[in-house]
Amino acid sequence: MSPLAAVTVATALIAAPAIAQEQPARVAPEDMRWVTPALAGYTDEVLFGEVWRRRDLSPRDRSLVTVSALIAGGHVAQLPGHLNRALDNGVKPIEIGALITHLAFYAGWPDAVSALGVARQVLESRGITAAEMQGPTALETKDDILRIVRRGSGPVTRGPADNFTGTVQVSARFGPAEGSGISGATVRFAPGARTAWHRHASGQTLIVTEGCGWTQHENGPAERICAGDVATIAPGQKHWHGATANSAMTHVALSEGSGVAWLEHVSDAEYALARAEP
Repeated sequence: MSPLAAVTVATALIAAPAIAQEQPARVAPEDMRWVTPALAGYTDEVLFGEVWRRRDLSPRDRSLVTVSALIAGGHVAQLPGHLNRALDNGVKPIEIGALITHLAFYAGWPDAVSALGVARQVLESRGITAAEMQGPTALETKDDILRIVRRGSGPVTRGPADNFTGTVQVSARFGPAEGSGISGATVRFAPGARTAWHRHASGQTLIVTEGCGWTQHENGPAERICAGDVATIAPGQKHWHGATANSAMTHVALSEGSGVAWLEHVSDAEYALARAEP
């Protein structure tokens, strides 16, 4: 295989992180399937089908390790896909800059500098500006140490019809604090309202604060959740959640990173089956 072909295969292998998580059986590129079906099988079934889905490391930590290894080894051809995957898994842009700086001292200046151009292309393609990469170097104000989003503060928006059925209100949104990739919002579902089926690359946690509702993953029964309950959905798991037919429900939804894939709506028939669960 020529050097150019090798770079093409490497880039295709790790491009489109959402595909790697949603369709692990078809990650290996066609060139790999043609030249070495055995390696393609290991790539699909072991690397992306098992290793990346293991829960002993979070997707965010696994991305940090992988990006560090690629930069330290000088493998810049594979960086674009894995940098995008890292951002989807909750690594913040400013953390990528800090990672490269750290690696310059521990893995070598030339390899770290060689990664800068690739990182800039990925970040700019996602709308990240140079100003956003100039983060604080120390805690300077009270807001850096303790941030409070008050009830009723900020706009209340309606959940878009593409992603929800029924009346859904989203409020008290908050973004990740320094050193954390966790963000979330308060979501209120009117009776009968629910999300569409969806997946979060790094999983999701729901803390029910009012009323009762349902949550269900793709291969399991609907589970009733009420005020005081906490539901945790595994990374990459297809699921939905919403109110019961007779009760509104409010929950705080927490997730890490921006890797959410919205899928088809929960049909009335599927929702009726949830209502029929004992």
